[in-house]
Amino acid sequence: MPDVSVSEVHRYPSRPLGFEEPLFPTPDSKRAVAEHLLEAPWLQRASELGGRAGAAAHALDEPVRLKVGHGRAEVVRLDQGRRCCRRRLRVLEVLESWREIKEWWDRDLRVDRFVFRVLFSGGVVADLARERSGGWLLVGMVD
Repeated sequence: MPDVSVSEVHRYPSRPLGFEEPLFPTPDSKRAVAEHLLEAPWLQRASELGGRAGAAAHALDEPVRLKVGHGRAEVVRLDQGRRCCRRRLRVLEVLESWREIKEWWDRDLRVDRFVFRVLFSGGVVADLARERSGGWLLVGMVD
C-alpha cells in the first residue's frame, strides 16, 4: 500500500463530481460511485496483499481442528451452523509464518499467537493461527 496519511484519505471525495444524495438511485450510479472509489490511491485490493502483510482478505476467526498423520496435514472445519457439517482441507504447503501480538495491554482483547499462511489443495491460500490455549483458528482466506 502506498504511503498515504490519514488526512489524505479523509480529503478524498466520497463521490464523483456532480453526485448528490441519494448516491444510488440507479444501477448506473452505483457503478459510477464504485469506479470512483476504486481510483482512490490508498485503496488496497485483496489481490494486492503482499507477503507478510498479516492481513487476510476475508477474516473468519473460525475454530478448526488440525489432523496430522501419514505425512500429511488436514484442517477440519467444524459445524458452525452452516449447511455442510464437516469439510476437510488438505494442507499442501506452509508458505510463511509469523507471530502476531495485539492489544497486549488489555487482558480481554490481547492476542498472542502463531500464524501460518498455508496452501490448501484446490489452490486456496489461508491463514491458520495456533492460539496459546493450543486450539487452532482459521483466521482468514487470502483472495
